[in-house]
Amino acid sequence: MSLFHPTILKTRITEITAEELQTMGVKALLLDVDNTLTKHHSQELPEDVAVWLEAMKASGVGLMLVSNSKEPRVKPFAAKIGLPYVHTACKPVPFGFRRASKALGLPLKACMAVGDQTFTDVLGAKLAGVRVAQLLPIEPEAGWSFRLRRRLEQPILASYRRKKERSE
Repeated sequence: MSLFHPTILKTRITEITAEELQTMGVKALLLDVDNTLTKHHSQELPEDVAVWLEAMKASGVGLMLVSNSKEPRVKPFAAKIGLPYVHTACKPVPFGFRRASKALGLPLKACMAVGDQTFTDVLGAKLAGVRVAQLLPIEPEAGWSFRLRRRLEQPILASYRRKKERSE
């Protein structure tokens, strides 16, 4: 199960702090888009996330989008928020994370992926050798495949929480 457990679990991206990242030796975040930074398929960035992004930039944390979405979805969003991106990352295959760390000029061990899905973001990051912060989705997706994956994630997240409680 450890391939499916995140390094850390947060409710929202704004709970991740530069101080926490510095303590962990993280120099860059590889950010998913849908249900991580914004709602699924949205081009609008919530104000609190915009403030968080600016604080991360000001603290010197490198930022890059790594999305499974195609370029027509990712490019305008990336341009709007001023971040470089990797589109069609094919997560959980690890090469999108590798491309991002290489573009940032950092080793994988200096990066942390951030995303909302166990079977794409968490598994892909783990296969790439990248730590990962899993977030709870901003809003539930409507499609049956999303609903199925979210149901399958529940016992994995419960297992992670139990493991975390025992270690504290």
